[in-house]
This record gives sequence, C-alpha cells and structure tokens, in this order.
Amino acid sequence: METFEEYMRSFEEDAEELLVRICWFPKEPPSRPELADGTLKMRARFDEAINAKSGERSGSGKFNWLEWTYRKKLFGDPFGHTMKTGSLYRIRARRKKAGTAENAEIYYVDEVLEKDVKDRRLDPVLSFLDSFEEEEKEMLFLNKKPVSGWGVFWGYKRICLTYLASMDPRDTEICTKTGRLFLLEKHSGSSLKTDFRELTAYRLLVRPSKTGPETYLVVRNLGKADPAPFRERIEEYRRPVTIENELGSFSLERQWNWFDGTIQWCRKPCNVLIDVEEGSTDCTSAMDILRRICADDTAFDARVRRQVCDQTMELLRDWYEEEITEEEYMQRLGTPLITISEDGDIDFSFETGELYAGHTLIASVDEAGNVQRADLAG
Repeated sequence: METFEEYMRSFEEDAEELLVRICWFPKEPPSRPELADGTLKMRARFDEAINAKSGERSGSGKFNWLEWTYRKKLFGDPFGHTMKTGSLYRIRARRKKAGTAENAEIYYVDEVLEKDVKDRRLDPVLSFLDSFEEEEKEMLFLNKKPVSGWGVFWGYKRICLTYLASMDPRDTEICTKTGRLFLLEKHSGSSLKTDFRELTAYRLLVRPSKTGPETYLVVRNLGKADPAPFRERIEEYRRPVTIENELGSFSLERQWNWFDGTIQWCRKPCNVLIDVEEGSTDCTSAMDILRRICADDTAFDARVRRQVCDQTMELLRDWYEEEITEEEYMQRLGTPLITISEDGDIDFSFETGELYAGHTLIASVDEAGNVQRADLAG
C-alpha cells in the first residue's frame, strides 16, 4: 500500500489558486484507508476550473478530479471537505505531476479558501440570467399548456412554457406571435411546484431576452388574468383543422404541433405524425415527402427493414437470448409509426415487444429508404 509521503510526492510542490465547479461529490465517505498509515483519501469531480492568477481555463471536456487526505475524527466533517454539486469553490491546490492521463486534470487540495463562490465565468445559472435584460416589466400572456418541457439545471429546474399571445396591460393591442417563457425553480424532488393551466391568461413580471425574440424570463407569477382580450385567439386555437387527401385524413393536434393521421402502408393501417411549426397549419413540404415514400411503399419498407436488420443484429443478440433468423427479425418489427419533421427528417419507429424488453427501435431514414442510424428509445 502506498505511503502518505509517496502519495504526496506525486503532486507538484507549488500550489495554484483555482476556482473550480463541482460536478460530482460522493454520497458516502470512504469506508477504509487507502494509504499505509491509515490516512483516508477523498475525491470529488470538477468539470472546469479557472486559474485565479492568469484567468486561464482548464478541465473542459476532461475527466477531472480533486483529491485530499484526512484522518477520521469522532466529530467533524466525515468527508474532510464537503462540496455541493453545481457549486463553485476557490481552492489552493497542487497539480498531479506529468505522467497522468491526457484527458484528465488531477489536483491535491491543500485548502478550501471560499465556498459557494458566485462567478459568472463558471456559473451557468448566472450566465443564463445574464441572457435576459435587467429591466422587469408586467405583461399578460395566454399560456398554451401546463409545461412545454423542463430539465435539471445546476440545482434548479429550468421550465419552459409556450404562450400563444401576449400584451402590455397598459395597452389594448394584442401580439399574436407565439413565444417562450422560462422560469427557474429550486430543484427538490421530482415533481414541479409550478402550476400553469392550459389556455389560461396570466399576469407575469418578466425580463425580456437579450437575444431571442418573443422570449422572456418569469420573475414572478402575479396570478391569473381576465382572458377576454385573448378570446379570439382561444377560439382560433380550439378550431379543428383537418387535411383530407388521397393518403388519408390528418387532424392537427395543436398541443403537440403535429398532424396525426392513418394511411395504408404495405396494405396495413399505419399511424403517421407530421410536425409543423408552432402556430402553423402548413405541412405541404412534409406531406409531399410522405407521398413520395408511399409511391412504392413495399420496396421502401423492405429496404428500411433490411438495413435496420444489418445495423442492429449484433445489438439484438445482447438483448434477446433466443435464436432468431434475420427474416424473422425483420417480420417481427411490425408496422412502423412514421414521423416526418418540419425539416423533412423521417423516422420509422418499430414496437419490438420482447425483442428489446419493450423498448422502441427508431430508424432515421432518407427519402430513398437508406437508414442513417437506428437507436433504442423508451
């Protein structure tokens, strides 16, 4: 087992002052010593660092570690130093000597100088907030649906809403352009505290985006507003939109921005989703693509299945233990769900049943039926 002296000699003698952003910290302290004299060794990961003296950045795109040693005490910090994921720390640390992996930065922490540092260069939350104007203003918005999407964002949940119309309460003119609202919610648990309703008007205190048109940061929800100014927009949104043509009937699902329809594909009913832009009812380009791939659906379908089989047969063996021929594999893929995006991308989604333990196999194809990639989802 390595001695404490041997371990410390693996680091440079001169320390640097660094600002580091912690991206991982263990849930439990080490259970046993790693050094010969009974000293405990602790590790945390950082994803980027800035040298306090030179301002030079390091660690980006690498697998980076902070290390330190300590002796277990009856009382005190069980980790030696406790660090929070997503927080910034100013430390004095020494770099690992030459010979370590090229894709890693490793430092020994001599001292933690400052905790929970606020620095826009490494703080994604502050950088995000800086992308909006400082001026706050009160506005009315017609919200489309409860939530358009959200994700964990450095200790917060970053939530996105879509609005269908907006107006300044001091004015009578309504802006019918659709847009986005962002808000940050402290990350605690898996459920959202934010409560916005479908086709409901709200009075919000917001900050306009510096770069994105029709984009705002919600500072405070001031409550529901009178929907009367948006009545015409609400009626328009609720009005059914249907396309009837030689392929079938397609209905616009405004909540999801797609036309949903059923066609005959290889003489079997096949569900088709055609994406449209927010607020648009035009799917002419995507519908033309659908017509072209339906012109010889049997040959197109056979080409897709053949290439999916060629690209995923090895993957299938990792998931499915029974013997299966290529012909049986292609047949068991079943009738696909065809999705055509507003950019013209085509996806064939196959329900695979027990082949992939219930996962869906999605093949991205071009108009000639060539499979660009095939991935599992769900």
